[in-house]
Amino acid sequence: MESMRTVSSNTVEKIRPPMLHVSSNSHQHDSSRQSLPLENSKVDNGNKSFARASVRDAIAGAAAGCFSKTVVAPIDRVKLLMQLRGSLPQSCGVRSSSSTTAVSFSGASSAVGVRAGGTRHFASAWVVAKSVYREEGMVSFWRGNAPNMIRQAGGTALNFMLMDWYKIAIGPIMTSSLTLPSRRTPEARKRRRSLLSSFLSGGLAGGTATTVLYPIDFIRTRLAMDIGATEATRQYPRGMRDVFCNILKADGIYGLYQGYGVALCGVILYRALHLGGYDACKNELSNYRRLQTKSSNEDSVTPILTFGDRFVVAQIVSIVAGTICYPIDSVRRRMMMQAGNVQENRLYSNSMHAFRRIWIEEGIRGFYLGIRPNLVRSFGGALLLVAYDTFKGMV
Repeated sequence: MESMRTVSSNTVEKIRPPMLHVSSNSHQHDSSRQSLPLENSKVDNGNKSFARASVRDAIAGAAAGCFSKTVVAPIDRVKLLMQLRGSLPQSCGVRSSSSTTAVSFSGASSAVGVRAGGTRHFASAWVVAKSVYREEGMVSFWRGNAPNMIRQAGGTALNFMLMDWYKIAIGPIMTSSLTLPSRRTPEARKRRRSLLSSFLSGGLAGGTATTVLYPIDFIRTRLAMDIGATEATRQYPRGMRDVFCNILKADGIYGLYQGYGVALCGVILYRALHLGGYDACKNELSNYRRLQTKSSNEDSVTPILTFGDRFVVAQIVSIVAGTICYPIDSVRRRMMMQAGNVQENRLYSNSMHAFRRIWIEEGIRGFYLGIRPNLVRSFGGALLLVAYDTFKGMV
C-alpha cells in the first residue's frame, strides 16, 4: 500500500508541473493582453494632445492675425497706393488735361500726376493719406480689410499650425545630420540644427498657406486699389464678389493666381525669415540669458522672455524680413494689377520680364516704392508675433 501511495504521489507530482506551467502561460498572455490597451491609450492620448495643441495654435494665430492687420490697415492701404501708383491709370478711369497731362482721379489718385514729357511725379505717404481721408472718408482706409482678415486669419493659423507639423516632419532628417562628421561641439551642432529647423519649417508653412489663400490676397489687393468715394466712381462697388466675378470672367481661375510663382518664392523666403527668424532669435536670446544666469546661479532654469524682449526681437525680424522681400512683393502685386486687362495693355508678360523692365526703367527705387509706410507697418508684423504668443497662452 505504501508503495502504491508512493507511486501515486510521484505520479501526481509529475502531472502537476505541466498544469501549473500552462496556467502561468495563460496568466502571462492575459496580462499582455491587458497591457496592450494601456499602450494604445497612451498613443491615443498623445495624438489627442498634439491635435489639441495644433487647434490651439490655429486659433491663437488666427486671432493674432486679425487683430494685427486691423490695427495697421490704414498704413497698409497707403503703402499699397504708393507701391502700385503706376498701375492706377490702367485700373481706373483717367481724365487728362491737354496742357499738363495731369492725371486726375477721385480719392488717393489725385496725389498722382504726370509731368510734361511723361515723367511721373508722386506725392509722399502723408499727402496720399490726407487725400484718401478728404475725398473718400475715414472708413475707406479699411477698404479691402474683410478679405485681408480672412487671408491673414487663415494664413496665420496655417502658418503657425503647419510650422509645428513641418518641424516634426523634418525632425528625423535633422537628427540624422548629427551622425555626420563635424568639428563642432555637440551643443553647437544641436543649436545649429534648431536654427535650420526653424527656418525650414517657417518657409514650408508659408508656401503652403500662400498656395491655399492666394486668390483671397489677390482680391484684397484689387479692393485696396479701388479708388473712389461712391459706387459710380469705383470699379468694384460690391466688393469681393465684383472682383471675383470680373477676373474669373476675363481670365478664368488663372487670373486669380497672377504673380503666384514669384509670390511663392517670396513668401517662403519671408516666412523663413519672419517666423523662423523670430523663433530662432527667441531661442538664441533665451540661451544667452540662461548662460548669463548659470554663471551666477547653478540651479537656475531658462528665464522666460518678457513682453518687451519678445516685441523688440519681433520688430527687428519684421523690418529685416520686410526689407529683403519687398522687391518680390512689388513685382507680384504689379502682376496682380494687370489681371483682367487685354494682352496688348499688359506691361509685363511674366515675373522675370517685370523684374527686368522695372530695373531698366525705374532702377532700384522702383522696387522699393512705398517702403517707408511699410517699415511703419512692420509694427503690425511684430505685433502679430507677440500677439500670437499672448493668445496662445490664453487658449
